[in-house]
Amino acid sequence: MDRIQLWDPEAIGRLRECYEPLRRFAAVIGGWDVDPDDLVQSAFANVLTRDPALIRELGPYLRRVVANLATDERRRATRTDGVLRRVDATAASADAYPSDLEDLMRVPARVRALLYLVDVEGEAVADAASLVGMSNGSARVALVRARRRLRAELISEANGD
Repeated sequence: MDRIQLWDPEAIGRLRECYEPLRRFAAVIGGWDVDPDDLVQSAFANVLTRDPALIRELGPYLRRVVANLATDERRRATRTDGVLRRVDATAASADAYPSDLEDLMRVPARVRALLYLVDVEGEAVADAASLVGMSNGSARVALVRARRRLRAELISEANGD
């Protein structure tokens, strides 16, 4: 059976409806140097190879795929940065003007995904935790710690420290 024939027009329509919310999600959890469209397109390529009957809920499945792709990309970038530092210490540089986005990007991708899902999208913590592969308790603790850390960094920047 041809994989393309598995996805009927109605299923393709549901997939198309997921694009914009998924792109916003990818922009939040992906690295600054990763195009959110690339993450979404890779997720779509992944999901189109599967039988749609095996996917219980399309939106959460796509979010999980994007989160995994962002994690893989972060790991790949970390390895690359390590190699560049060993080869040439000047190859890796930092921004001269740190921003609030830089503070957010220091939070692990899974926790950024939690912050986005809970604080921006209004998802329940339990639902967001299952989407990113964490237990409910771990997600709650991670959210409290991330919010506390971001708040402290913003306060210290505002005070000029």
